Amino acid sequence: MEGEVLRDDQWETVKPFVPGGRKGKRGPRSDGRRFFDALLWLARSGGRWRDLPERFGPYQTAKRRYYRWIGMGVFDRLFDAVASQPDLEWLAIDATVIRAQAQAAGAPRKRGDLKPRLLVARAAASAQNSTL
Repeated sequence: MEGEVLRDDQWETVKPFVPGGRKGKRGPRSDGRRFFDALLWLARSGGRWRDLPERFGPYQTAKRRYYRWIGMGVFDRLFDAVASQPDLEWLAIDATVIRAQAQAAGAPRKRGDLKPRLLVARAAASAQNSTL
């Protein structure tokens, strides 16, 4: 499927960080590239492990491998390597500035500083009380 798989140049960047395959009683470990494609599918779809399409292999296998690689620090090393060589073709600088009140950044609110809707409600209540 278009957009769900790594391009060849991307795979060549990732490949050196993929731990070596294991050959055991059950046969060789699943393909590393297919595993990365499964991770991309999960990230882009927001799906759960159980929702992983069959073309990526059993979801339990991918899930176990994912957590094993986290423990081994594979993704940390991969991120460090990729972050040190940014793809400047996709770099964009956004100069948008949005002014916000100090309270929006976590500054404490002044004691007498009430929200506008509270002032309107207070004014409405005062007007009703004064006509009685």
